[in-house]
Amino acid sequence: MSKGKSISLGIHVPGLVGHRDTPNWDFLYQQSTVKDPKWNVGDRVQLPDGRVFRYAKSGGACWTGQGNKFMNAIPATGIDYSLLAESAALGATQVVMTNQGTVAQTEDGLRGGLIVLKPATGSTNGEVQMRGIIGNTAGGVSDEITIYLDAGLTEALTTASYAFCMPNPYNNIALSSTDYTSVAGLAAVEVAAADVYFWLQTWGLCWVAPQGECGQTAFGRGLVFRHDGTIQHVDYSSAIGGAYGQNAGFIVDNNWLNNGSTLIMLQIDP
Repeated sequence: MSKGKSISLGIHVPGLVGHRDTPNWDFLYQQSTVKDPKWNVGDRVQLPDGRVFRYAKSGGACWTGQGNKFMNAIPATGIDYSLLAESAALGATQVVMTNQGTVAQTEDGLRGGLIVLKPATGSTNGEVQMRGIIGNTAGGVSDEITIYLDAGLTEALTTASYAFCMPNPYNNIALSSTDYTSVAGLAAVEVAAADVYFWLQTWGLCWVAPQGECGQTAFGRGLVFRHDGTIQHVDYSSAIGGAYGQNAGFIVDNNWLNNGSTLIMLQIDP
């Protein structure tokens, strides 16, 4: 088991990569059905120009010019609300719970996700403890699974305590036209199928397919994602493109009049 915390690498930040190193970003444009041992899903890289990428795993096809979505959900891929199988003392860095999800969990498959722990039924939300998941044992539905935490507990838990696990959001990314799913980012290289490891751009300069009205002067500079991962101007009179739209960023070009060929400043996950 490769328990550990995620990597966040700033290229050409002193102490991480020396200023004399020759830039080579080829690794960002690679894809493979085999995970790169240097990276874990969710690891982050920031380039000198401000672009940010996350190491991701596909749940289906992913495109470079439209927003791809977070597809994980509880209980379909996580562990649903359930009692702890064992007590956990103050300072403990692991808990044991029953897999009340609908799928088996693979070893470290929840790594990079979040566990929510509540002392007991009727306790207040002020007592909830949330920890990052740095690893887990494998187990089928209804099996007991050990969850390894990124920090110790500040309150002891008992078998009357509850927990649920939200899986790593970057472990299931796909192109989708479903209205209620949120955009995670742009694939650095086109991915054709599920279970492929690749890099996902989440911040910085890029191009995203626009709708026709996007960029007209009268609508300002703000952009939101549409249901299919394309972008349009912020329009608060429109449920699709305004009040319920997810922020995508803003227009960079100072004279973009529907030509669809300009840069935008993507603003999802810095």
